[in-house]
Amino acid sequence: MRKKLIALFTAAAISLPLCACSASEKKELTSYTIDATLSVDNILTASVTCDYVNNNDVPLNELWFHLYPNAYREGAQYSPIPSGRTTEAYPSGKSYSVMNIESVSVNGKAKDVTVSGEDENILVVPLGSTLDPTEKTRVTIEYSVKLPKVRHRFGYTDKSVNLANFYPIACVYEGGEFVADPYYSIGDPFYSECANYSVTLTVPEYYECAATGEIKGKTETDNTVTYKISAQKVRDFAAVLGEYQIMSGLSGSTIVNYYYYSDSDPEKALNAAIDAVRIFGEKFGAYPYKEYTVVQTGFLQGGMEYPALSMISDEYKGDSKLDVIVHETAHQWWYGAVGNNEVKNSWLDEAMAEYSTMMFYEYAEGYNYTFEAKRADALGAYMLYCETYKSGGREDTSMTRALGEYSGETEYTYLIYVKGALMLDDVRNTVGTDKFLAGLKQYYSANKFSIAKPEDLMGAMEKSSKRQLKPLFDSWLDGNVQLYSTH
Repeated sequence: MRKKLIALFTAAAISLPLCACSASEKKELTSYTIDATLSVDNILTASVTCDYVNNNDVPLNELWFHLYPNAYREGAQYSPIPSGRTTEAYPSGKSYSVMNIESVSVNGKAKDVTVSGEDENILVVPLGSTLDPTEKTRVTIEYSVKLPKVRHRFGYTDKSVNLANFYPIACVYEGGEFVADPYYSIGDPFYSECANYSVTLTVPEYYECAATGEIKGKTETDNTVTYKISAQKVRDFAAVLGEYQIMSGLSGSTIVNYYYYSDSDPEKALNAAIDAVRIFGEKFGAYPYKEYTVVQTGFLQGGMEYPALSMISDEYKGDSKLDVIVHETAHQWWYGAVGNNEVKNSWLDEAMAEYSTMMFYEYAEGYNYTFEAKRADALGAYMLYCETYKSGGREDTSMTRALGEYSGETEYTYLIYVKGALMLDDVRNTVGTDKFLAGLKQYYSANKFSIAKPEDLMGAMEKSSKRQLKPLFDSWLDGNVQLYSTH
């Protein structure tokens, strides 16, 4: 996700100190079949069938599913909206979701389930028997949910409907337990494994649908339209609905789409997405899907990434909008194809996407930003941030914290996005551009469609450069790097 930086600085000339196929491609993937209908009053009625493959090395007796829509309910312990931004998110006044689990079955047999978790955010489904490694079971969940009117990932505005994180999705099983983090308001509190999706989405007739994957069919009736969508090897599925105009182009063999309802120069937005797919494909490895869609929508923050789909806030214009498009496109490599635990290791996708955005201007032509200026602005901003918050008694600049351990959006943004990008620039300066790019390609190739950890990135860089880099990474991550400026 791309956030708007709080303007803390005036840019100055400042320098930094010198300081194969993935395993998942060999496994059978879990698959989801979703049949959902959205009414004109924004109530979603859905059936989700999860054919879950136990790709863990231990047997399981139950499965856990995230219930992300519950974060938008009245009385939720964790609000998905950052503190102090309620009015922006709810311009028409507070609005809540109501989610009802109608029935759950396992292999056709009805099950009594429990809604638990730290914030009623987990559906616990007993299997009734042991699911051994490599075995598969089928869980069907029938539910309905009233969408909130909110400018966020899940909800609607007067112009669009965001259907993201709207269905029960299997929790990752790791370290002997299911990972069941709540929906924090800071960052992107999601963690999931790649799966295959077959989605049937019926919506009011006036809506165009932008979605993860490929639209395979579109059937119209007197007052509805039904979309058939297929998405293979994707980390999750999202869709955006609106009365859109659509432009499309090609980046190599990749179809790039831009959905918009208010844009005086839509061709610029489309071309930014096309350029980003091309440049990142050249530098990191080929974009893994047939299509990529950028969609303008009502959204509180700059943008939000989903596999093969990026939401761009309709509040962004001009160069800042193009910058958000580039950042979210970088996430198609870092988060989309190469996954990570976004709660525990948020820098691993956000810092990578932010630095990739800076690098974009190094290789793209016709843009008003440059790599050098973006880098200088980032360093100036981070140094002023450190001075400001040190004087306020806050000296922890570590990047190893989970989302819930940051004090707020400002701290999270400057440490994860800005400092994270500076860390990667220091690694690049240490090993050289050629070896740095070779390390990124190796990291992408080795971890595509799977889950990466920080040591995977460090290892790829060490292998490409034949240098020990863990101490350098650790000094940044632990908050021990001292930056200095030259005038």
